[in-house]
This record gives sequence, structure tokens and C-alpha cells, in this order.
Amino acid sequence: MSAFPTLLTSFLDSSADERGDAPALRDSRRDLTFAEVRRAAWRVAAELAAGGVGPGDRVAIIMANSAAFGIAFWGVLYAGAVAVPLNPGSKSAKLAWIFGNCSPAAILCDDDLERLVTDACGEAGIRAHLLVHGKEQRPGSLDLLIDGTGGTPVATGRVIDQDLAAIIYTSGSTGEPKGVMLSHLNMTSAARSVAQYLDYRSDDLVFCAIPLTFDYGLHQLTMTTLVGACLYVEPSFAQPFFALQHLAQSRASVFPVVPTMVPLIAPLAGRFDLTAVRCITSTAAMLHVDGIDTLTALFPGARLFSMYGLTECHRCTYLDPSELDRRKSSVGKAIPNTELWVVDEAGVAHRRDATGELVIRGSTVMNGYWKNPEKTAQKLRPGPWPGELVLYTGDICRLDGEGFLYFISRSDEILKVAGEKVAPSEVEAVLSAHPAVAEVCVLGIDHPVYGQQCCAVVTLRPAGGAGVEPDAAGLKAWCASRLEPHAVPARIVVADALARNGNGKIDKQLLRQKLASRPAAVPPPPLSSTEPETAIPAAIA
Repeated sequence: MSAFPTLLTSFLDSSADERGDAPALRDSRRDLTFAEVRRAAWRVAAELAAGGVGPGDRVAIIMANSAAFGIAFWGVLYAGAVAVPLNPGSKSAKLAWIFGNCSPAAILCDDDLERLVTDACGEAGIRAHLLVHGKEQRPGSLDLLIDGTGGTPVATGRVIDQDLAAIIYTSGSTGEPKGVMLSHLNMTSAARSVAQYLDYRSDDLVFCAIPLTFDYGLHQLTMTTLVGACLYVEPSFAQPFFALQHLAQSRASVFPVVPTMVPLIAPLAGRFDLTAVRCITSTAAMLHVDGIDTLTALFPGARLFSMYGLTECHRCTYLDPSELDRRKSSVGKAIPNTELWVVDEAGVAHRRDATGELVIRGSTVMNGYWKNPEKTAQKLRPGPWPGELVLYTGDICRLDGEGFLYFISRSDEILKVAGEKVAPSEVEAVLSAHPAVAEVCVLGIDHPVYGQQCCAVVTLRPAGGAGVEPDAAGLKAWCASRLEPHAVPARIVVADALARNGNGKIDKQLLRQKLASRPAAVPPPPLSSTEPETAIPAAIA
């Protein structure tokens, strides 16, 4: 008997029952049908259960994009456990903090990350059942389970749609990640809503180069499984020529992108036959007008959906492609089965002709932040009906007279760089730990491609502190060895002093204005670049 329809596992059960021989998951190593995916997921679930994993236990998945990631995810859910997808580029200290926070009973990781994971477990003081994915098939290998035979359902006890399906960690204003708790109902509601307006079909092949550890990538897996479509999992978009070559060869019909991919696609797209693409979707950072123009020119036969959302509710809005010509700067209207409004500074709610903090109501809204009641209370507040909670997003938006939404800015200090959240305090802590740095201020500067760029202004100790006089390139290298790539400042400026206001506090607004008004000495480098920013000692003090 298939699972209840608002449990995520019901998606795979239905597709395996009705389209068992249809293609479900593909990558460079594997081409699996829905029946094969379900049997492999059952084997993973059985191994987890044998290792002591039960309903409600957290299971971390730290893997690069692959078909194996998808099987691992479904296996965790069939075990009745909670999937915790984590960026494989995370540093040991961050993993240790997350492990200490969510106490995973098991961890599934790629073989090249095994040492990193065991070190982080040791630092966090936890023990977890470990399954490793890689080329070597050995005891404790996830590959042996995926490529094995047999497989039967695991008796997990009662799991209902109010139970957690996933915890997705996102940066917090204190620099400590926040675990967004998503129930089965949250995730099935999001998949049904988004797949409906995108018109995902069973004959689609969705080409996903977006990380599956990112909620936008993970929902490609749930949506394709819902409709019985096939998901082609590309390792990444780090090598855009080869990724586009694979896109063309696959004859994929749906191509999800983020805005940072657009300038990488533009100079190469003409070299490939991409006419099979019928639908392009974009989310994470807002897709700027020039990005829309570029994509519509490169893919004239595809419908382009510009979308906007947060991990806390997956997706807020989408702009119907028929509105692109008239409202390119809008992020559209609420997705199906969701309501939105803005609350102005006086606390008054508006649904037309107003600017304020965006509020979201619906079954996609998270259950809260794992073990963080204070932050949960800030985001989830009483709604219009007694007993319900709605999401205060922290984003300032404008509604026009027809109810179309326009993103203005984030109301908190969290930066959104290339769709990834960056906590300035985390970057400041890393730079402040450098022996030569006296003061540091990390700011976000608007950027048409990245949404925002992380920029840092630092002052140095006399004589370079410990006898080392760093330049911007050296400070970036220091950051790159301690931060995830998207959090490494794109610009680091060494100044004589930091501007301050009348209260003696650093005047971030003035610093931001001066940084924005003074272009970088060279074009903005890639997020992981270590090219220096020319020092301007007194220009922004």
C-alpha cells in the first residue's frame, strides 16, 4: 500500500507503482528507473535501521550532486528519519557546529569527505553510523547498497505528514547556522504547487546542475518524482562548457538556473543545440532585467519563469512568462495555495499599493528553526486566524496596484550572494582572527549578477601586528582557507580608519555608499577568486 499522499515517500511509491520502468535518475555513472530507485532506497533504509536509525532521527547527507544523493535522500525518508543535506564544501568547524546542533544518528558522505566528517564528529563529540559513497565498493559503502539486489519496505512505525522530512541549514545573523525545519506536508505542498505552475510533465527530463543540498536543487528531485519525470543530475556548473554540452546531449526539456549562471551561459550557448529546452526556471537571487533579456534571447523557444523564495517557505512568488515583457523587474504573485501581503512600519497589512516587510501564509511555511526558539519567534508570528503562524520574511518589498511584488532589500544584515546566505559576522570573525587586522566591517554591495557581493573594509595593527603586513590578496587567501567559497569577500579594502557616526559606531551606511560609488580597480572577480582589490587607504574612512 502506498504511503499517504502528503508524505514525501508517496511520490516515489506512486511513480514506482505506476511507472516502474520509466527513467527516474541519471548521472554519468547510473541510469535508474523508478522501481530501481525505490528498491535501492529501501536497501539504504534497511541499513540505516540496522544501524539504529529510527523515526525522527537526523541523518546528514554530505554529498556532491549524483544519482546516489537522490537514493540516499529517499532512503533516509523510508527509514522514517529526517534528512539533513549539507554543503560538501563546508569547513570542519561549521560541520562540527551543525553536528553538535542536530546530533545526527547517521551520516552519508562522499569518500573524499570521510576524513573531514570524522574530524568534525570528533570535534562535536558525537558518534554516528557512517555510509560512504565512492568508487570503492567495500563494507560500509553506499555503492554496495545502491547497486545491490533485492529490497523490501522497512517497518518504521508511524510517520505522519506533520513529522519532519528535512532540516536545511541556512546562515543566521549571529553567524551560527539556523536549521530550517520542514515537515513532509511543507515539502509535498511546495512540490505540488511549484510543479503545477511550471507544468512539469512525466515526459520531461530536468537537467539539474544546482546543488541538491540547496533547497532549489532538492525540490527538483521531489518534483520530478511527483510527476514521474526523469532528473538528470549534473555534478555542478563549475565547468560551464561541459555542463552545457551535457545539457545539449541529454535533450533535456527543463533547465533550472540561478542568476550567477547566466553570464557563464551567454558566451557558450550558441555552440550547442539547446532547442529541446522548453522551460527555464530561475530563483535564489532575483533575476535582473538584463538576465531575463539574455535568457529569452538564448532560449527563444522556452518559457522563462522568474521566481523568488526563501528556504523558510521554499517559494514565495513566480512571474507568469506572459507578464515578462511588461513587468521584468517584478518577482510576480504568490504561488498556488499561498497568500502574501506586506506590513508597513506602522504594522498595517497591505495587499496593494504599499511597501513593507513581506509576510507569507500557507502550508509551505517552515515549522521553525531547530533548537532556536528565539529566532523562530521572530520569524513565525500569529496570523489572521486564531492559532496559526505566518512567516515574516525579513525582506522589504513593494506591491503595486495589481498585486505584483517587487523585491527591494533585506531588512536584516544577512547577505544573499549568488543565492547563498552569508552572515557578515562570520566573515568578520575570520578576518578579525588575522594577527595583523585591527578592525573589520563586512558589507553587502548590490551586484546585477550575484544579487549582492560580500565586501570587507579592514584597518591594520601598527607594524602589521605579528610582523606581517598583509595585502588584500593575502587577506582573501586567509578567508578562502577558512570560509565556504560564497562567503569569501569579493573585495577587501585596506583603509586607514573606518567611518563612524556620532555615537562612535561604525557607519555602515556611509561605508556602503562610498564602496558602491567607487568602482573596483578591476572588474568584480569570481566569488572564489583571490585577485586583490587595490588598497585605498583614506578613500572610505
